[in-house]
Amino acid sequence: FAIMSRVHKVIIGTHAVMANGALLAASGVHMMAAVAKFHAKPVVVCTGLYKLTPLFPHDKDALNDLLSPATIVSYDEMCTMENVRVVNPAFDHVPPELVTLLVTNSGGYNPSYIYRLLREYYDDIDVTL
Repeated sequence: FAIMSRVHKVIIGTHAVMANGALLAASGVHMMAAVAKFHAKPVVVCTGLYKLTPLFPHDKDALNDLLSPATIVSYDEMCTMENVRVVNPAFDHVPPELVTLLVTNSGGYNPSYIYRLLREYYDDIDVTL
């Protein structure tokens, strides 16, 4: 948060781009994008068109993978704690309001334009789930 005022832009990658322009990105990216928006810095996402998905993020937890909590807290520390649940998500859901530009292998797009790309690259039978 402290260094964001000296940054000109934030460039990130993503795991997937949802149909509404939201991202499924590495854990921690949502906080970084929120801080960039607070400081009025653009967030640029570099991704390939193969990462577009026709899915909508209705249930953000269903799209996520949970990793082992051992990377956060050791087993010995967990034994000493009572009533503590450690969750280690693999991905963050980043809403499209936090993304300024999506740069793909065919050009740069606004997150609100993703639905047009999906219609161009996916057949109707692929979109209907």
